[in-house]
Amino acid sequence: MLRLKRAVLLFMAPLITVSLLLAQDTASQSVTMRVSEICVIDVTGNPSILVILPPVNGGDVPANPSDSSTYAQYTSVVASGKTRSITAQWAAGDSAPSGCELQLQAQPAGGNHGTSAGTITLSPTPQNIVTGIGSCATGRGPSNGARLTYTLVITDVESLVAGEEKTVTVTLTLTDDA
Repeated sequence: MLRLKRAVLLFMAPLITVSLLLAQDTASQSVTMRVSEICVIDVTGNPSILVILPPVNGGDVPANPSDSSTYAQYTSVVASGKTRSITAQWAAGDSAPSGCELQLQAQPAGGNHGTSAGTITLSPTPQNIVTGIGSCATGRGPSNGARLTYTLVITDVESLVAGEEKTVTVTLTLTDDA
C-alpha cells in the first residue's frame, strides 16, 4: 500500500508543478515620477536685544554687542547646474542708532547648503549672505540651518545718544541665481 501511495505521489507531483507553472499571469502599469522645484525659507526666533554696555576701563570704546542665537532654515530643490542665494535687507525707513551700523553674517553648514558671503552691513538694499545653495534641506529645530550673527558696530562714539533704541525688520529671501 505504501508503494502505491508513493507511486501515485511521484506521478502527480510533476503534473501539479506543470499546472502551477502554466497558471501564471502578469499585468503592468506605468508610474510617472516628478520632482518639483522647491524654495522655502524660515528663521528661528528673534535675536536678543543688542545693548552697548560701558567699557571696563575709562577711555576705552565700548564693545560691539553681537547675537548668534538664530538660524535661517531652508529647503531648496533646484535643476541640475542651478543654485540659489539668500539675501538680507532691512525695511525702507529702518536705521541703526546714531553712530552705529548693524552687521550680519550667516554661517551655513557647507556642501549644498551654500557658502557664507561674509559679513555685510545691513541696509534697505538686498545683499547676499549665503551663495551657491544647491538641493538641500537644513533641518528644523535648534542649531539647524545657517547660523545668523548680528553685530551692532560702533562707527562713531561721539554720535552715540544714550537711551536711543531702534528696531529694524530684517528680511531674508531665498532667490534663484542668474
